[in-house]
Amino acid sequence: MSNFLCLDTAVSTLIVNNDDEKFLRCLSSAIRLNLNITESMVACLKTIKTIEFPRITDFILNAEFSVYWLEPLMCLLQKFSKLKTLAVKTTGCPPCSWNQPSTIPQCISSHLEIVQWIEYEGKEAEKQLVKYILANSKCLKTVEMSFFATCHLKECQMELEAMPRISPSARLVYCTPKVCWSYKPDNYKNIY
Repeated sequence: MSNFLCLDTAVSTLIVNNDDEKFLRCLSSAIRLNLNITESMVACLKTIKTIEFPRITDFILNAEFSVYWLEPLMCLLQKFSKLKTLAVKTTGCPPCSWNQPSTIPQCISSHLEIVQWIEYEGKEAEKQLVKYILANSKCLKTVEMSFFATCHLKECQMELEAMPRISPSARLVYCTPKVCWSYKPDNYKNIY
């Protein structure tokens, strides 16, 4: 009988500066993962090849302004074969150009159902990722956007509504501190 640690939920609130690969390997059996991404973890994610996360169905990415998180997120998504819920919480978004991956992560094309974005600002990197997800997620049901207080709300909504979607059932849900409403190309209704 082997000693095998199997996590259901892993929440990383620590800043791990050394041996991030060992730390990530420990999390590879989790079903739900809440990860605070750091500069050192970004470097690690760009180089890891052998770590897979075959059980992850729910993932929350927390990133601060100084961290270039977009490409490392795509590296992780390539390793999440069963991901159904993706939540992104960024505090600012550094300007960066993004090269879309040559292959669509399996979780995006075949499993992803819910995307939640907390404090969406409508910056170029954020728009690129949302557009990519909408265009490639066949099973997508809901994209819930919570806007950063200083973003141009109407402009962001119009940009999001104009983005093409592969899933005909995907709906956008917008949330501000006082109101939340839904948009589907053929259906616009107030939720709250």
